[in-house]
Amino acid sequence: MKKLVALALFLLLPVIALAKPALKFKSATFEFGEVSSGKILDIAFEFENSGDEALLIKNVVPSCGCTTAALDKKEYKPGEKGTISGKFNTSGYNGRVVKTITVTSNDPANPEIRLAVSGTVVVKDFAQADVKPGQIAFGVVKVGKAYVRKLNLSNLGNMDLRVLEYSCSPEVSLAFRTSSVAGKNSTEFTLTFTPFEKGTFNNMVKIRTNDYRSPYAFIRLEAQAD
Repeated sequence: MKKLVALALFLLLPVIALAKPALKFKSATFEFGEVSSGKILDIAFEFENSGDEALLIKNVVPSCGCTTAALDKKEYKPGEKGTISGKFNTSGYNGRVVKTITVTSNDPANPEIRLAVSGTVVVKDFAQADVKPGQIAFGVVKVGKAYVRKLNLSNLGNMDLRVLEYSCSPEVSLAFRTSSVAGKNSTEFTLTFTPFEKGTFNNMVKIRTNDYRSPYAFIRLEAQAD
């Protein structure tokens, strides 16, 4: 009898050794198609424990703050199904977007699975700044003398462009006719450069606007002060 019991246990050992959890997703991709920027999308990834031991999902980590993901619980029995649900905020995006969610579990065959949320975000209303010229070479200048240049700020978008702030060296000042430019319009502004000391001047003016794709416009200034 003891020999029969031992034989039975010996035959069962390979079966016990092969028992394992298995995390299987219905689809590892979530394609949302084409949506307008600013929309918050509901996302969901269905899965099943297709193994024969309890599945433990350790972590669900989105690639960025624009995406959230959550589980009702972390442990799933063999054959039990579940859903990783969350949201994706499309604000600030334009064009093709791919975001990921990394799932780690006790599945020995696939301890880490990367899910993908993808689609195209379209911006219908936007402001787009264009500053010309983008570079000014004053050449040889005199210390203490003011040099004035006229520049153009255009709004290539269809909603109002706002000048929020600008930064430059003490030798430079800007004067805008208006801080807001309507869509498909432009305005002139003045740049004044007054060198304080002799030497080579090479600096950058930075203008910040509500153009979300390129919030900063730059103007490079070059001069040789005598």
